[in-house]
Amino acid sequence: MLKVEVDLQRIKDNCLNLQQKTTARIMAVVKADAYGHGLEETALCLAAAGVEHFGAGSVQEALCLRKVLPRVRIYSLLGPVEPEDYKSLSPFKIIPCIHSQEQFRQLRTVAAESGEPLPVALKLETGMNRLGFRPQDLPGLMDLWARSPGLELDMLASHLCMADVSGGEAQVRRQLQVFMDCSRFFRERGCIFQMSLANSAALLAYPETHLDIVRPGISLYGDNPFAGTHLENRGKCLGQAMQVSAPVLAVHELKKGQGVSYGLCFTAPKDMRIAVIGCGYADYYSRRLSNIGWMFYQGSRLPVLGRVCMQLSVVDATHLSGLVPGEQVWVLGGLGPGMVSAREMAGWLGTISYEVFCLLGQNPRTYRNG
Repeated sequence: MLKVEVDLQRIKDNCLNLQQKTTARIMAVVKADAYGHGLEETALCLAAAGVEHFGAGSVQEALCLRKVLPRVRIYSLLGPVEPEDYKSLSPFKIIPCIHSQEQFRQLRTVAAESGEPLPVALKLETGMNRLGFRPQDLPGLMDLWARSPGLELDMLASHLCMADVSGGEAQVRRQLQVFMDCSRFFRERGCIFQMSLANSAALLAYPETHLDIVRPGISLYGDNPFAGTHLENRGKCLGQAMQVSAPVLAVHELKKGQGVSYGLCFTAPKDMRIAVIGCGYADYYSRRLSNIGWMFYQGSRLPVLGRVCMQLSVVDATHLSGLVPGEQVWVLGGLGPGMVSAREMAGWLGTISYEVFCLLGQNPRTYRNG
């Protein structure tokens, strides 16, 4: 019964604020259904803000994006995975980011069959040790490239692993150096391409990494990657775009010594007034928020009492006479001091704001300021 509200103007404002911090072009990262905010709606909003490059997660997401944005440049950040993915690249002008020689070989075949040049982005491994071509792979890759006339090198890209970590400066600079060395290898062999390294945190804090294209993701949706650190002011311009509400189903008294919810793991220390809220782990409101989470109503914080159930949670409403059945409380967001931020909820859960957005965003969404 959770209701997700996405403020598209905030996403647009976040993008415009980020654009003011760089001379590089912006590739808006809208993977994973735009971090739970809605792929198509978010992309249209960002296109209206002037964005011309988009990073989708999969080829399938890129195809959905192409339906609503016929003229922008769309990158599939994971590249082709399934056999049918390869067939969609050329007809729908999707640029794959590839990380393996097997992908490379299959793309050669696709380009030969289509008879049209196929632009490709190469993902380089510079320090995250996840996906990508390593520096020692480049001579062999260059040999393959020389025998692949149907492929065009559109971009070299890599991903920073510690740009948002206090004390991560040395690692950022190490990765930048490796990336520039790899780029030099290609340039010395006559290749012309764009370079992309900076994520949200690097866009805000490491201008030397901006290069040709920056790839903001979480910052577009209003999360400050430096919240709580000495760099917090770098992201003060960002505003959370997602708010999530749930209905009050019942309000009643809980006597001192009585417990509530499964296992009676909360016992009232005094006479209390509690509200039963229509949300639970079936709505992606995590059971781990039992006895540690908070909700928000008209300027007041409401602690979660006892275990979060499948579709119900209980909060302390002792001091809120106006909280009655039919009212809505904020599970995420709210107006004014005390609002629940995705970063704060992530802290209660021992995770990151990305997961909070992606999970809660799977509930029914509405949009405003579109």
